[in-house]
Amino acid sequence: MPKMSHIEITRLQGGLATASFVSGVLIATICLFFIEPLGEITYSAISIVSELLVCGAILGVKASYDVKFHKFEAELLKKADK
Repeated sequence: MPKMSHIEITRLQGGLATASFVSGVLIATICLFFIEPLGEITYSAISIVSELLVCGAILGVKASYDVKFHKFEAELLKKADK
C-alpha cells in the first residue's frame, strides 16, 4: 500500500471533519423535528451529537494546523536552499 502524502492526509482529515459535523447536525435535526416527542432530544442522541461535533472540531483544527505547518516547513526549506 503506497504511503499517503501530506496533502492527501490533510484532505482526508478535512473531509472527515466535515462529515462528522454534518452528521452531528443531521442527527440533532432529526431528533428535534421528526421523532416524537417533538422538540426533545434523548440523552443518547445528545451524547452522539456532542461526540460527532467534538470529533469534527478536533479534526478540523488539526487539518488547519497541518496545512500551516507544511507551509512554514516549505518556507524554511526554501530559505535554507538559498
